[in-house]
Amino acid sequence: MLKTSLGTHITWDVYNCNAESLSFIPKVQKVLNAIVKELQLSKVNESFKQFEPVGVTGFILLEESHVSIHTWPEHQFAAIDIFSCQPFNAEIIQNLLMESFSSNNVIIKQIERGEAIGNSTPKVL
Repeated sequence: MLKTSLGTHITWDVYNCNAESLSFIPKVQKVLNAIVKELQLSKVNESFKQFEPVGVTGFILLEESHVSIHTWPEHQFAAIDIFSCQPFNAEIIQNLLMESFSSNNVIIKQIERGEAIGNSTPKVL
C-alpha cells in the first residue's frame, strides 16, 4: 500500500522557558522569523499581538502554510506549531526553540495531514 500525506503538522510545547523571552513581540517575532529562514520557507505575511501586561500570540503565513506561537510567560510556557506541505526537520526547530527560550523541556507531536492510503476514501468522524 502506498502511504502519502499532503503536509506535516508539528507542535512543540516548550516548558521551563525564560519568561522575559516570551513576554514581548520583538523577541518572539525574531524566533518565528528565524524558523522560517532556517527551514527556507516562503513568508507571505505576519501578524503579532501583544498582551498586557505580557504575552504574545503570533502567526506567519507561508506559501507552504503557517508558523504560529502563543506564549504564557507567567507559566514559562510557549506553544508553537508549523504546518507545511514541504518536509522539514523538527529536531532543528526543537534546538532553535530550546536555545531561544532557554528551555530544557520540549514535547513534540507530529500529525500527517491529508493522509491517503492507496485509493481508499478518508473517513470523516
